Amino acid sequence: MAYTRVTRTANGHGALMYAYGKGKGHNGSDVRNDLIANVNILPGVPAEIQMQKYWNRARANHKTQVIRVVQSFSVRELNPDEPADILTANIIGQEFVQKYYPDRQAVVFTQTDGKSGLIHNHVIISDTDMTSSRGCDKQQYYQPTLAKWTDEIAGQYFELDFGDTTVPDKTTQTERAKRALGEYVWKDDLKSRITEAMNESESEEDWIKNLPAHGVNIEVHDSKKRGKYYTYELMDTDGFGDKKIPQNLKSRSYKLGTLYDAEHVQEYFSEKEMEHKLHGNRNEDNEHVTAQVNNGKITPMQEDVTPVQRAAMLPDADDWDEDAPDRKRPRSGRVEIVVPDNIEHVPHFTPDRNVRVRESYSDVDEQDNIDDVVLDKSEDKSSDILAMRLQQKAERDRKRKKANSGVVEIRKDMKSVHGLSTESVMERIRGVQDEKEDRSL
Repeated sequence: MAYTRVTRTANGHGALMYAYGKGKGHNGSDVRNDLIANVNILPGVPAEIQMQKYWNRARANHKTQVIRVVQSFSVRELNPDEPADILTANIIGQEFVQKYYPDRQAVVFTQTDGKSGLIHNHVIISDTDMTSSRGCDKQQYYQPTLAKWTDEIAGQYFELDFGDTTVPDKTTQTERAKRALGEYVWKDDLKSRITEAMNESESEEDWIKNLPAHGVNIEVHDSKKRGKYYTYELMDTDGFGDKKIPQNLKSRSYKLGTLYDAEHVQEYFSEKEMEHKLHGNRNEDNEHVTAQVNNGKITPMQEDVTPVQRAAMLPDADDWDEDAPDRKRPRSGRVEIVVPDNIEHVPHFTPDRNVRVRESYSDVDEQDNIDDVVLDKSEDKSSDILAMRLQQKAERDRKRKKANSGVVEIRKDMKSVHGLSTESVMERIRGVQDEKEDRSL
């Protein structure tokens, strides 16, 4: 795809003289032009003199004398080291004038003297029609239309080069030169603002809403050729300072690089959403509470394991073996109350129905070998059985003498609740207290 630029000038004579050039080329070459071709211009008479004849016929308010179209070709399209490619470029310029500017005079200057060394045309076209003396219409001035026309002609001679579409951050030679000199580059400023808005947004919709606050206007487009793309416009011009502000501060996203195109923006926010899902805050609905009594105060705590996860790691309640003292009992599905030796110091509370009472030991193995006192709903809840079991428990306590005290844990899990009723718990506690009083007598 050839690079095309168009300008209009009221000084046709000066534009032609500049194109002819004097002395060496811009890159130090001995000549300015490699080829010069005329369209509707007779040989032997300077082009500006022949054009002046028709400029004089134009209306008084017709100020534009010539338009200058620059057509530049990449190395992949035309090789500056090949004379045949230089000729091809000149022929493209001639056909461009003959097809899209009929009945007008023009001169096609083909050069390779630029800083990049690329083949390019300077096509100087008279703005005055040789028959009607009218100027060019709007389409003949409109740069996108001229670019399309150039590609239509050039595409007949070679495969158009649309550039590397995978470049993350595209820059021109002029922009790189300004950077090296420390000068302001408005596209760099635009890119920076786009990135800042992306970092502060959580979705594409949110980002589009935030861009104006960063001094950038955005338009969203969808075309058959390119699909979805954006047009950015830099609205904050403070970076120019006292310098002249260009009229057009717009750029399409695919011309800035893939980092700023629609596909990357959507991918960026998709990854950001996924990261929030993986590393975001836990859902409070998946948390359960453990209450620990410390110095007579109950302090709620959060645990990392949810009730569902904890239940999955434990054996089924139907597999419990009451005759196996070395088996750990599941801690899911019931409220636990640790009854220490100094039970009279435990603050008063009213437990819910179905409670399991166990003794707390510092030695894990010893704790596992102790058969806790458990009364299911189906067993006899009479005071005699309760007293007998508490008596057996007290005997074991005296033999081991390793009971800890001062801790009460309450774990709540509403999945399933089994155990003693409130009345049984209170009866058991009173039995333990009576037993302590008997031993102290």
